[in-house]
Amino acid sequence: MKKIIVTNSWDDNHPKNLRLLELLNKYNLKATFYLNKNHLYKHSESEIKKIAQNQEIGAHTLTHPDLDKISPENAWQEIKGSKDYFENILGQQVKMFAYPRGFFNQDLKNIVAKAGFLGARTVKTFCLEPPKDFFEFGATLHLYPFPFRKRDARNYHLTRFLFQPLQRSFKGIIKLKLPLDSFFSWQNLAKNLFDYVYRNGGIWHLWGHGFEIEKYDMWGELEDIFKYISHKPEIKYLSNSEVLENENSNFIR
Repeated sequence: MKKIIVTNSWDDNHPKNLRLLELLNKYNLKATFYLNKNHLYKHSESEIKKIAQNQEIGAHTLTHPDLDKISPENAWQEIKGSKDYFENILGQQVKMFAYPRGFFNQDLKNIVAKAGFLGARTVKTFCLEPPKDFFEFGATLHLYPFPFRKRDARNYHLTRFLFQPLQRSFKGIIKLKLPLDSFFSWQNLAKNLFDYVYRNGGIWHLWGHGFEIEKYDMWGELEDIFKYISHKPEIKYLSNSEVLENENSNFIR
């Protein structure tokens, strides 16, 4: 019997995480919020506890450095320190970690495992099956304006900004033989990927940032997707750690 899982994950601290929390709870969806101690915005202890009432808190380092550019000792402090920080606030185990900007290597994976995490999420996309390596847990789709990307302050070539989302998704769309309208908007792609998983089994995992939802005014689009994927009895709606725990129990194998 095919098994279908829907999960979400949201990175970084931002006041709009609370609006995102309300939207997730409205549609009975489960997500993991990967937070820092102090980066961009400092969530209060009461905000962290509010998120944890219905959703999972994951660690995302203390200060959001590029872990592959700092010493192993500093990486340990960032990784283990963030786990300890949130566990002290919540009084419960923090099981998941996310690599800032998705940068990781084998040494960092070993540090995350040594720190006591169950697994770690990357920024790989078009991942539709449980990970063979729990410390390379990928997602299905990044929530981002699609197919065009708005230019921001960084000094990149305009073409790279405009078409980067399309470039990232092109091969996956072709490989899965998704409908052609997948090229025209991230909403179409999200729904078509969901339909693919709903037919064939697997994991549909959306990840993103609350501040980008706000920056690009995607709240209406996101709620449309949440309506589309929610309240289906055949689906297990899980946090990131629950996905891995189910896999540990031979779920889907």
